[in-house]
Amino acid sequence: MTESIEFNGQHYAVDAQGFLKNRLAWTEALGRHIASLEGVELTDEHWEVIHYFREYYDDYNIPPPIRMVIRVFKQAFGEENANSRYLLSLFPEGATKSASKYAGLPKPKNCK
Repeated sequence: MTESIEFNGQHYAVDAQGFLKNRLAWTEALGRHIASLEGVELTDEHWEVIHYFREYYDDYNIPPPIRMVIRVFKQAFGEENANSRYLLSLFPEGATKSASKYAGLPKPKNCK
C-alpha cells in the first residue's frame, strides 16, 4: 500500500520517510505543510535554500552538494550566512535531506 499525506483535500503519495513521489505535484503551500508535519515553520531563509535546491535539481536532476550550497550562499549573502552551522540551524535534521524534502524532491541517495 502506498503511503500518502493529505493536504487541502488531496492525497499525495510519499515514501516511508515522507518524501513526495511526484515532485511536479509540489507547491510552496504543500512544502510548508510537509515542514509543519515535522514541527518546522519555514522562514524566508529556509525558502532561499529550498528554491535553490529546486532550481539545481531542475538543472542537474540531483540535489546540490552541501559544499555547492555553502559556496553559492557565501557569494550571495556573505560569510556569516554561508556555513554548515548556519544551514544546520535552519535544517537540524540535515540541510540536504530536509531542504530536499520540503522542496518536494526525492530523498538524496546519500541520506539515511
